[in-house]
Amino acid sequence: EVDVVVAPCRGFQSAEATLGEYVNHVLPVLVFAISEAELSPSDENELREIKEKFSLPVFFFKVPESGVELISLKKTDPEKSSLYCQLMDLEYLSSQHCSCGAPGPDAGAQSMLVEQPEKLRLLSTFSRQVLQKHLVEAATSLNEVHCRCLNIFINQAFDMQRDLQITPKRLEYTRKKENELYESLMNIANRKQEEMKDMIVETLNNMKEELLEDAATMEFKDIIIPENGEPVSSKDIKCCIKQIQELIISRLNQAVANKLISSVDYLRESFVGTLERCLKSLEESWDVSVHTARSLEKSKDASVHITSNYLKQIIQRITWVSPPAITSDWKRKVAQDAIESLSASKLAKSICSQFRTRLNSSHEAFAASLRQASA
Repeated sequence: EVDVVVAPCRGFQSAEATLGEYVNHVLPVLVFAISEAELSPSDENELREIKEKFSLPVFFFKVPESGVELISLKKTDPEKSSLYCQLMDLEYLSSQHCSCGAPGPDAGAQSMLVEQPEKLRLLSTFSRQVLQKHLVEAATSLNEVHCRCLNIFINQAFDMQRDLQITPKRLEYTRKKENELYESLMNIANRKQEEMKDMIVETLNNMKEELLEDAATMEFKDIIIPENGEPVSSKDIKCCIKQIQELIISRLNQAVANKLISSVDYLRESFVGTLERCLKSLEESWDVSVHTARSLEKSKDASVHITSNYLKQIIQRITWVSPPAITSDWKRKVAQDAIESLSASKLAKSICSQFRTRLNSSHEAFAASLRQASA
């Protein structure tokens, strides 16, 4: 199962190009025959290219001159030959190894120079050393892969054992923190209704004049108001009232929501912050689906827009009479009626009720996610 490949003439294809076609598909044993006493410049360039691209050991053989017997009677010292010095300069041969015979027992496959014809038999020794070098490299690579796989399995086993011990404690700690947050928020909803009413009254009083002024100067959308004082249709009046109502609702809703958020904002830095860190730790270690539980973190933000529907229900009960014309005073009067029709106590009760409903829903979703993570 050995193929002998003779490189073509340099003018047709270089030796390194020929070697490049085979080196990835076979285990090459490279023999470089030299017919002259010294390497030519082209020989040196060729050997430099082979060393740079492939880093393979080479068996150098000095071909005897024509008519010289294969068994030479005169032994020459290869270390003193010009050929030997050239190969030393090219770093194929090393003074630490015997390059005229087999390498030392502690060395791998090394390049070898044979200048005596009778030592051509060392090609067999050289070939075995090259093949053994490939065998050692393959075995080393397999051993590295084996060790890496074993390390992965061992580390996974330790990590799994650690998770089995720590994760239940993390889940229990997270459940405890969620209960504390839930109870704190529920207490706020139960005992601060009167404080919410006072806060809503204060908010309305502080921004009443600003709301009336904004309503008086507002420009209606998609409604053409006659400039000659002619009365407008009932449909247009309804649209004007609706847009004034929406202005009051949006401005009041945002102001009340901001006050509600700030009233419980300290929870974000204590309970909610701790809960976020617990959930992140669980997600990273177990990759469980606990995203539904994160709805609890936003439960206090749910109050931001829960007042809108209730405000609309109250304001839509306002009765109106067709005005002779749409004026600033009329717009101010509509806004005044809308503000005065609000009931702070009913609004606070509605907010607390909806807050408790959303809080319970988030608490149940969180508990369900923790049960799923524990399974």
